[in-house]
Parts: sequence; C-alpha cells; structure tokens
Amino acid sequence: MSSREGFDSYQLYLAVQLYLAVKLHFNSKDYDFVQYNGKVKADLNAFMKRKDKYHFGKLSRLYKEELRDFYVANLSQKDMWVGDLLENESKKIFTEWKKRRQKLSHMFEQEVSTLLEKKTIQEVLTVNSGQHPYLLKQFLGKKISIETMCILDAVTDYSKNWNKLITETIVYPDVWTRINKYKTFMHFDHKVYKTKLIQLCSI
Repeated sequence: MSSREGFDSYQLYLAVQLYLAVKLHFNSKDYDFVQYNGKVKADLNAFMKRKDKYHFGKLSRLYKEELRDFYVANLSQKDMWVGDLLENESKKIFTEWKKRRQKLSHMFEQEVSTLLEKKTIQEVLTVNSGQHPYLLKQFLGKKISIETMCILDAVTDYSKNWNKLITETIVYPDVWTRINKYKTFMHFDHKVYKTKLIQLCSI
C-alpha cells in the first residue's frame, strides 16, 4: 500500500468512526459523543473489508470539515444507513440545519413569540393531567425547532417537571431522549437567551 493509499484509507476510517460515534450518541443511553471525544471501537482492517466503505469516502469528499455536522443534522432525526446519507433528502436536511443554525437567535425569537401570542410561558410549559404540554405538541407538529426546545430547557428547566408529570410512555420518552442528546451539539450563551425570553414574556 502506497503512502497515498494509506492516507486515503485512514480518511475513510475517520469518516466511518465519526459516523458510528454520532449514530451511537443518538441511539444509546450510555454513549456520549463529547465524553468519549467522538471515539468508538472500530477496527481499521475490518472496516476496509466493508462493502459500503466507499460511501464514506464520497461523504468525506463532499462535506470535508462539515462532515460531523452533516451526520448530526441527519442522524439526530432518525437512524440511517450510510448509503441513504448520499440521497438528496439528506443533503436537503443538512442545508435546512445550517440555515437554522445561522439564524438561531432570530428563529428563537420568532418561534417563542408565536408560542406566546395567546398563552403565557407558564401555559406553554405546564403539564395538565399527565398530558403533553402545549410546547411539546407544537414541537411534534413541527412548528417549533429542536434548537428552540433545547434553549428553552436550558433557561427554564422545563424537563424537570415534564419527566415527572407526563404519564404518556409511547412517544414522549423517545422524543425527550432525542432533544436531550441533541443538546450536546448546541452552543449558545444561556444568559443572552434567558434575557431574550424575559423580554419576549413581557411584551
């Protein structure tokens, strides 16, 4: 194997390790991407025998330094085989993900303002009779982004009550796990967004 072939093989290996780490993060309660520094046990020689290894090469060339974000954008929505990540739908999901991140502050203000048009923040977050609160219903209806869900929990700690009071056990547990796992890849100033929320609540 030439040095170039060795380098290409290692790049493929890094791409698959990153894929496995992000995939495991969103599908395992025990694995945390940051805690394990994105590392998983993956044998290079075994990987080189995989029939789908060239899919990782294509993804690595397409997304380069954005590869981790691409994986997060797609695998945070559902578990996906690497071949499916080459479909146009995955590219579209990533494009939308980047748009949300770029306009995070504006998006948060817009979404929270809509939530508060006819309800107080308490009414938006409160669990009644063990049922889904208004905020969760809006999220499940795809009217509120997962980013706003993460920010609101960071500044209000709504999940503390939700996890105690929501009695529905089919949908909510998986939804909450997804939101909680997504927080790992969210970076924002808590104080700034807490101030924004207070301002929006006082309008």
